[in-house]
Amino acid sequence: MAVGLNDTPRAALADLRAAGVLGVALNAALLGVRYYADAHRLLTDLAALDMIADVQVAGDQLLALSPLLEGSGVRVLFDHCGRPDPVQGIMAPGFRELLRWGRYGRAVVKLSGCVKVSYEPYPHADLLPFIEALVAEFGPDHCVWGSDWPFLRMPERIDYGPLLALLARQVPDDADRGRILWDTPCREFGFPT
Repeated sequence: MAVGLNDTPRAALADLRAAGVLGVALNAALLGVRYYADAHRLLTDLAALDMIADVQVAGDQLLALSPLLEGSGVRVLFDHCGRPDPVQGIMAPGFRELLRWGRYGRAVVKLSGCVKVSYEPYPHADLLPFIEALVAEFGPDHCVWGSDWPFLRMPERIDYGPLLALLARQVPDDADRGRILWDTPCREFGFPT
């Protein structure tokens, strides 16, 4: 994924696509939703080029961002489980909106970033209900996994092995986990199988 500006020309996006870049990051969690108020052309250009909007939101930001994403027709990858707030629970409006995206078929959610939002140490048990709800609503065919490597700005030490072990706890079915780790990313990101 690339980091781009809202006014990135379609020709520049096409050059990125030709170079193997799959999409552009929209980091509302960092920049705020208002930053993307004029991103409609960027999103429609991404859709026309069959590229992905890699969306990071926090709290209830997705409620404000959804109309822009929906209207563009772009494929969406929601990063870090949508950064839910465990204190707010799975009924929080922003998380319910993320679950609604699971019914669209053009959205994928990345099961990652637990350490960034959990209030508990590894194995981040407070996030298990969120992971279970995401896998149930999106289905393994619209979930991918990410280690978050390189492990920058993390509140505690992270290692790849324990993260894979955590996924095995969160998604105990071997077949579902295989689809999340292999089948879905190969299909969604065009990896050779």
